[in-house]
Amino acid sequence: MKPFEPPFLGAAYYPEAWPLEQIDEDITLMKRAGLNVARIGEFAWNRMEPQEGEYDFEWLHLVVEKLGRAGIATIMGTPTATPPAWLVERFPEVLVVYDTGVRTQHGARRHACPNSPVYRDHCERIVTRLGREFGKHEYIIGWQIDNELYPGKARGCCCPVCHRKFQDAMRRKFGSIHTLNDAWGTNLWSMTYQSFAQLPIPRADTWHHPSLLTAWMQFQSDSYVEFCEHQSDLLHQLVDQPIGTDMMPFHGLDYHKIHRTLDLVQFNHYNTSANLWSAAFWMNLCRPIKDVPWWNTETSTCWSGGNVARGYADPDFCRANSWLAFALGAEANLYWLWRAHWSGQELMHGSVVTTEGRPMYIFEKVREISAGLGKCSDFLNKTRPVRTGLAIHCSTFAYNLFTFLPMVDDFKYSENLNNRYAKLLLDEHLHMDVIDPASSLEPYRMLCSPFLPSLEDAGLADRLREWIEAGGIWIAGPMTDIRTSNATKYTHAPYGYLEDWAGIRGKYQLPGNPKDFNLRWADGTIAQGSVWYDSFELNGAEALAVYTEGPLEGQPAVTRCGLGKGQIVVLGTLPRKDELTRLILELAQEADINPTVQASPNVLAVPRAGHNMQGMILIEMKNERGAIELPFPATDLLSGKHMEGEISIEPHGVLVLSW
Repeated sequence: MKPFEPPFLGAAYYPEAWPLEQIDEDITLMKRAGLNVARIGEFAWNRMEPQEGEYDFEWLHLVVEKLGRAGIATIMGTPTATPPAWLVERFPEVLVVYDTGVRTQHGARRHACPNSPVYRDHCERIVTRLGREFGKHEYIIGWQIDNELYPGKARGCCCPVCHRKFQDAMRRKFGSIHTLNDAWGTNLWSMTYQSFAQLPIPRADTWHHPSLLTAWMQFQSDSYVEFCEHQSDLLHQLVDQPIGTDMMPFHGLDYHKIHRTLDLVQFNHYNTSANLWSAAFWMNLCRPIKDVPWWNTETSTCWSGGNVARGYADPDFCRANSWLAFALGAEANLYWLWRAHWSGQELMHGSVVTTEGRPMYIFEKVREISAGLGKCSDFLNKTRPVRTGLAIHCSTFAYNLFTFLPMVDDFKYSENLNNRYAKLLLDEHLHMDVIDPASSLEPYRMLCSPFLPSLEDAGLADRLREWIEAGGIWIAGPMTDIRTSNATKYTHAPYGYLEDWAGIRGKYQLPGNPKDFNLRWADGTIAQGSVWYDSFELNGAEALAVYTEGPLEGQPAVTRCGLGKGQIVVLGTLPRKDELTRLILELAQEADINPTVQASPNVLAVPRAGHNMQGMILIEMKNERGAIELPFPATDLLSGKHMEGEISIEPHGVLVLSW
């Protein structure tokens, strides 16, 4: 690979924890491994500013210069996830307060309040100095703001600053306390507020109003969005390189909002052979956020771990895991970490080399990956994953609402969305984008919105109806359009918009626990539903399936109705895999969306095109042999072999096909 040109393969590097004279040894090993980028700085505040107002960047310049001269680019991190001890000692008010009222201690990370004006001031100073030092540096290719921004444990930060800011946010949103009371329906249980100053911190030991809880967690997300925007505004005045912030795969942070002022998407994950497909779901979310290649800023070479190593990984896992990001649109993949720590909280985490500087058992696999990226660099840089016209909704608001209003026992939004719905699309090789309700619908012909409780989320309703009327196919439900943006029920109908749009009238609603009910499809197939059960009366729609038992017997369970040039399919329950698969494949065919390839479910196939190039990257995801029927004769750019017809792929194998 050419230095400072993608694809980038690298690792997180912590020279602040080691003698500076060791840099040359590390660089020699990095070059041997085939790495061409290192991410540094994100935890090094104390080394950069050992005392308040006393800055030391000489060591950091040495690291960047030595890396760069060796052909290894740098991603520079702002160190605001780990404030130094002198800061929290002098200003203890910057520390996060849990909902119990206990203030956290110095000694970990993410322990400072994102809303603290004192903390913001200190962050501004260190970020500004760092930007001035390295903003024009030729060896820096990008910036990472902070590290894994997230509301954190329980209810986020519950300090007095956050409490007042939440009250002010509600004042701005509603205008008057009477409007808030009306929107939340606080007359029950004498919960009516006389002023915004009465809005409490919703502690976990109290059964709080779900509208308050949902609004509080949305505020916590917005606080980190604002914290990130503060730094991105500073850096954009000082640096020439693109700016991002590394995300972890959790729903509590609004990823769409946080990227409004960022230049690229960065993503961290630690999936294993057992759930690697779940990483693909999140990568499909990263790709459409910004119309540029994204960066996988952290993943493991072998295993993750803090004080305990979390499971051996076959060396070939490193190959599949590393190529997964590139296949799905990334131009960088970085391992956490380069050299295993010799002290601290994550001693047992996997790495590229050991604490002693000896190559790990996956070292040769990293070299193989680097060599393969070099062979495929032209294809990777000139093609992008092809948009097929299919998308699935993923909502932070839905996650927050279902956290406090799960409706049925053990309903977890993330698991049901990933495991029970999106995985089905991946198994059938229906390549998709995962989009926020705020995203444009223009690129898509078919849209799945399971477990999307509010169409008021990001003002989706008007845009969605216009899209359907123009010819879109929308699969709604179950548990979609059942709540307002204030986490309350509608009072005119069980749904906000579906009865008006979809030619149905809601009749009964039953929980799916402890009993599941059978339904009969139009072809006579009888199979159970799951999760939740809505039944309908038809008012212009047709029934695709009806219930066969219980109080729902004979009533429609799945309906279809035209709207303008498009159509709406409403799922009153989540069908079992075979029936849902068949339904989605039939609708996808109507939308002219076809599986990308005929292959076994353990193979991920990503079609790519651009600059008069076409092809596909195939990755075996489950560490077992896979089978593929190639649509065209192709050349595997990794091996140089010609391939056509039915072929096989080895466990955790990778094929980069061009035709």
